[in-house]
Amino acid sequence: MSAQPARLGPIELAPGVSRTNLLCFLFASFVTIGLFTYLTLLTPYILRVNLGLPEEQQGIVSGQLQFSQEIIILLVIGLWGALSDRVGRRAVFIAGFSIMALAFALYPFAGSVPELISYRLVYGVGLAAASAMLATILADYPAERSRGTLIGFSFLLNGLGSVFFFVVLSRLPDLYSAQGAEELWAGRLAYLTVASIAVVTAIVMFGLKPGLPTQREEKPPIGRLLVEGLQAARNPRIALAYGSAFAARADLAMVTLFLSLWVVQQSTATGLTTAQATAAAGLVIGISQGVATLFAPVLGVWGDRLNRVTVMIIAFGIAAVGYGWTGLISDWTSLTVTNVSALVVLGMGLSGAILASTLLLGQEAQAELRGSIFGLQAFCGAVGILTIAIGGGWLFDNIGPWAPFAAMGAANGLIFLFACIVRVVSPGETGKPGAPAAIH
Repeated sequence: MSAQPARLGPIELAPGVSRTNLLCFLFASFVTIGLFTYLTLLTPYILRVNLGLPEEQQGIVSGQLQFSQEIIILLVIGLWGALSDRVGRRAVFIAGFSIMALAFALYPFAGSVPELISYRLVYGVGLAAASAMLATILADYPAERSRGTLIGFSFLLNGLGSVFFFVVLSRLPDLYSAQGAEELWAGRLAYLTVASIAVVTAIVMFGLKPGLPTQREEKPPIGRLLVEGLQAARNPRIALAYGSAFAARADLAMVTLFLSLWVVQQSTATGLTTAQATAAAGLVIGISQGVATLFAPVLGVWGDRLNRVTVMIIAFGIAAVGYGWTGLISDWTSLTVTNVSALVVLGMGLSGAILASTLLLGQEAQAELRGSIFGLQAFCGAVGILTIAIGGGWLFDNIGPWAPFAAMGAANGLIFLFACIVRVVSPGETGKPGAPAAIH
């Protein structure tokens, strides 16, 4: 008689996954999104303090840095995903956090834009590995009946971790300055602090489940795994999940890249120091992340009760409104009711879009191909981030800070329409064996 699947509270786990495995993954959920965004969050500090760039160049340089990062992600993320189908998720996750730790330690010592770009390339390699594994393990670990609940709880931890990084750790330069550090070294110490968090996380990841999620008779070449991941897009719901990643992953990059720059520029214009302006940007982004934190488990519960394409429609509809509204705000130097309301809707859209995309793909992807499929989904996300890095920087500097947000609102609106079409022509199963039936 087979052993009963392990549980952690209301979450039933897939066969072979232990509570310890899940707890280690949940620790990663808490820190990973913060590690993905902190380097970008403090980049305006580096551009101003380390390099002394004038404000009129910062938008374009920020876009160049993001462009370089996304190019390397595009090149390696599918390979990381396919590699995890051959050697296991744990090894790839550990490698990702270790490489990011190195990048965090190097980045604040850059003395030129080309040097910054080289360190962003290192960071991109590590981010690609960790990003692919965060989504893949999230698909591996739950039983189907608990998929939405675990994804919602994981995103809750994503949000809590993001708030910790944005609201607390964004103040590190100011705190180190208050302790007597020069402005240059205050930024360096902040990055070194976060590098140590990445090292600790890599060590914790040794507690993940070793080996492969399923056993195949052979270990196919990485090239074949990538082809099989592409062929999976014949399923309209997987195609929707791939397409949605284009907007969903760009969403978070948009907030950390351009909203933080917008707030920092307006705040320094009022006389705040760079460290104080960075803290102000962290608070603004922290509000949206706090809302994302609270909304994620709600949408996760819906995900176990509603058709999962319907969840996509809800999430991307909210995201489209949130970005459009944020672009209409002209003054971020104070938190008015209107500003906070826009951030609330934006936060709901941020977590909702990524959660809905992950939930649908986790339901549809074959276990033995999840690394490849989620790697390709992350590839699509990198294309989205790359697009907004190129176009968004130009829009920010030449049209206005509001323009990238209007563009992202339109992108989310297109995915909303795509999801509506898929819901009509290919809604998918209304339930899985052993899972509660989904509600239309």
